[in-house]
Amino acid sequence: MIDRLSKKVVKREMNIKPQDKTIKELLLSGRQFIIPRFQREYSWDKKNYKEFLDDMLNCLIVSDGKVIYDQYFLGTMLFVGDCFEGDKSEIDVVDGQQRLTTITILFSALSDRFLQINQDTLSKQIFKYIMTKNDDGEDVRIIKSKTHYPFFAFYIQEREKTNTKKPSTEEEQCIKETYEYLYNNLSEEKLRAFLKKKYGDDNIDELNYVDILKAVRDQVLNTTFVSISTKERKQANMIFEILNAKGKNLSGVDLIKNKIFEIVNDTEPADYAEEKWKSIKNILNARNVDVGFVQFYRYFWISKYKKSNLNKLYDHFKSTIKPTNKDRYKKFLTEIEDTARIYVLTVSPERNDFQNKKEYFGLVQSIKVMSDYFNITQVRIALIALIEAKEKGIITLTQLKSMVYELENFHFSYNAICSKPTNKLEIIYSDFSISLRNCNDKIEARNIIKKLTNQLNEIYVSYQEFESEFINLTYTKKSNNPDNVITKYVVNKIASYYEGKDIFEDDGSIEHILPESNDINNNNNNNNIGNLILLEQVLNGEADCLEYIDKITVYKKSSYKWIKEFVSSNTEWSDDKIQERSKKLSEFYYTKILAKEISLNALKR
Repeated sequence: MIDRLSKKVVKREMNIKPQDKTIKELLLSGRQFIIPRFQREYSWDKKNYKEFLDDMLNCLIVSDGKVIYDQYFLGTMLFVGDCFEGDKSEIDVVDGQQRLTTITILFSALSDRFLQINQDTLSKQIFKYIMTKNDDGEDVRIIKSKTHYPFFAFYIQEREKTNTKKPSTEEEQCIKETYEYLYNNLSEEKLRAFLKKKYGDDNIDELNYVDILKAVRDQVLNTTFVSISTKERKQANMIFEILNAKGKNLSGVDLIKNKIFEIVNDTEPADYAEEKWKSIKNILNARNVDVGFVQFYRYFWISKYKKSNLNKLYDHFKSTIKPTNKDRYKKFLTEIEDTARIYVLTVSPERNDFQNKKEYFGLVQSIKVMSDYFNITQVRIALIALIEAKEKGIITLTQLKSMVYELENFHFSYNAICSKPTNKLEIIYSDFSISLRNCNDKIEARNIIKKLTNQLNEIYVSYQEFESEFINLTYTKKSNNPDNVITKYVVNKIASYYEGKDIFEDDGSIEHILPESNDINNNNNNNNIGNLILLEQVLNGEADCLEYIDKITVYKKSSYKWIKEFVSSNTEWSDDKIQERSKKLSEFYYTKILAKEISLNALKR
């Protein structure tokens, strides 16, 4: 890496200064480290901060009743400005912000642990690595970032923690979870247990808890890293790309953001890039659901430009978004923002997204089913294009609803029932979405949708495949059965079909015709789809564990058409009829709800 870097430096006549330094030297340099606007927010998850703490603890050496630190290398950090020589000015952190933020959180947790055991001096002393003072004696935060201010300042960088508030963003929640994990795992019990696995009970029991905490502090402070400093932003950005070649350290989205912010660098009268990026994040986080930004961006990209895996996103961005200037990049940010607004409708749609108009209720339900019941994300690629096409006026609401309903049925049979892999669908949906998003003609749009329908029909599950899985669906009220969600969905869909409704209301209850508690053979047969039907909740409680002959009286009170048909066709009911009915329901669902034909050979089996 150094050789490659050197070649680039010579060619461009760069002025960079690599130095071996410790964390202690960095944090006592008197500088304030600014995390620039283009850097990703703090995003380390449990795997990352657990690994960091484990590495620190694994380095500790216990010998002769003492615990001491050992050598540890933390990698490379990249800065704009000189961290160790010259004026004590602000320093921009180009690469290393995740590690420095985590170290600051760890020191805050250590300070609180010292305070808990009445080691006030040690608690105060460690805060000099979190807060420094300027020449006027005023407190200065060593790490400063716009994105997590003021939460980080109050929750981590204030020793008294008097102004703590609940996290309101994904980043703030991440900071809180990191602190809580580190604080909990710095407890005396946890630290001793960790060290005992390595050194045994006798060696650890004689250690003082304060000394263990001090050793953890010293281990972090004496951790070494390579500091690379440069005076020019452009040089830093180029080095940043080299250090993160092929996305090994940062995701493609982080590199894309870095590139956009480098070009769209207007900060007056407002920071255009930052405000747009913030708007995109706010749109995605506005609902109480987990909308991953990386997945969103990738689906945005492959729905509009070209199929791309995560590792190729940055390369494809550079080769596709031309020319490389402010106007094109500003337009690109607007494209992302517009797609974000549509994307949340594909993840967690609400009726009020469509002004609570009844004609949209079925559409909302179909999208929610695919997301919440089937856990299908790839379909969002197609849904983005379909919703956008409706907004552009090149497809009608009827066309939109029809295609979304078709997608719901496809994914029910293909994924929810038959558990087929979704990898081949991504390229189908990408091609469809790119074509439709670049289309401005109604006839062409209709043909694009027809092509997608034909492609899905080519891979539609056969009736034999469908039936073999469908007849094994079960529902139980006794435990968290994985099948419950899909089986309840099936029962609701059949009941809605009988009522002639596009949507199902969650006002009914799953009724076990033969009571679930009466499964004499203990073979789970009474939980099978063939023994289930939808009944009003009040009547379900009334029927409870009655014998079927007595349940008929209760069933006759129901207003549900499916129940009425069942009672008229079944004067008696027994265990041996369940399997036969499950096959009939399978055939009914495939032909009536999925509207698919069954070959004669399949019926003769």
